[in-house]
Amino acid sequence: MMKSSAYRSYALHSAFQPIFSLCHQRTVGFEALMRPHIDNTTPVSPLALMDIATTHGEQRELDTLCQTLHITNFALQKPERRWLFLNLDPNTVTRRWYDDGKLLGALEQAGIAPEEVVIELLEGRIDDEPALLEAINFFREMGAMVALDDFGAGHSNFDRLWRVTPDIIKLDRTLITEAEQHRGSRLRRILPNLVSLMHEAGSLVLCEGIETEDQAMVAMEADVDFVQGFYFGYPRDRIDHPADPGSQRLSSLSTRHASALSATESRELAQLRPYIAAFRAETAHFASNTVFPAIANALIGLPRTARVYLLNESGAEIDQRTNTELTRHTRAASILDSAGGIWYRRPYFRAAVEAPGQLQVSRPYLSSAGGYMCVTLSLATAELPRRVICCDVLA
Repeated sequence: MMKSSAYRSYALHSAFQPIFSLCHQRTVGFEALMRPHIDNTTPVSPLALMDIATTHGEQRELDTLCQTLHITNFALQKPERRWLFLNLDPNTVTRRWYDDGKLLGALEQAGIAPEEVVIELLEGRIDDEPALLEAINFFREMGAMVALDDFGAGHSNFDRLWRVTPDIIKLDRTLITEAEQHRGSRLRRILPNLVSLMHEAGSLVLCEGIETEDQAMVAMEADVDFVQGFYFGYPRDRIDHPADPGSQRLSSLSTRHASALSATESRELAQLRPYIAAFRAETAHFASNTVFPAIANALIGLPRTARVYLLNESGAEIDQRTNTELTRHTRAASILDSAGGIWYRRPYFRAAVEAPGQLQVSRPYLSSAGGYMCVTLSLATAELPRRVICCDVLA
């Protein structure tokens, strides 16, 4: 039997929304949400109730009451190896109310280890960064994990992520809905790189507010770690509610995503196949003393070939040919002349040098020698001095 609490004339109840791991294909945690009612029957907005508490100067009292209630109800169901996500009011952070021992006391009384808790903080609502850092350090020393909520909404501070290094970043649903509505949008292309940056910064990434299958697919494409939303499960008083479709939907989503990924790769390969065949044919006898212009002139005549260039063992450009029909209308005219360029930092150059004689095909990227999206084919000579021939094909 779940517990309830009373605040003024309101009855407070807990609801738990499941959070799923895309890799584990199961729940890894539950976010605790407040569900207030008048006379135990009529629902009231949690924000409206918080406004009432603010008016009476009782934010801390209500925040503590909710946390204790959620901890108690979570413990009653004792889910094994699952996190409890607890939201903290921003005032609790800025006014440093969290270190009064009440949270830790509630956890101890309920038999929940701090390591099972994820503290959610609204990054965009806390302007006092020293106070935010102090709170994060406090919860980590306590043993809990910290999540920054609603990142990407309003005035989210990207450089703050590198300084506070949260354990989990919860992406605001607006990022996913925008990417879903505009399939070929720049945001949809950028989102996987954004998630990758967050991973490199040391944070796991959770996408919240997912309501449709297409939004779930966008999250999968972006390589987020966790997902949450009505599509996977509604907030309920029971944990692992049998009516929640999350686990079954994850399985079908993974199958669909794998199929879509395979189809995309096959389509990209089909578009590149004529260029790969031509590149192989023209470089079949490529050697250090090969005359570059003959190869370049043959490849540059293909419709989507933007540039063919020759690099030495240090990545310095020796020669190049540019398809002026493709590049003459570009606004990037000032970077089209790449004479004297050094490209050793490029993955396609390093990959070719590490495997002489083997054709390398890069992932699509934005070329800094013309501002166009392209795929680069590259091949290094087997003998020394090493030479690398490269061909940019518009993506």
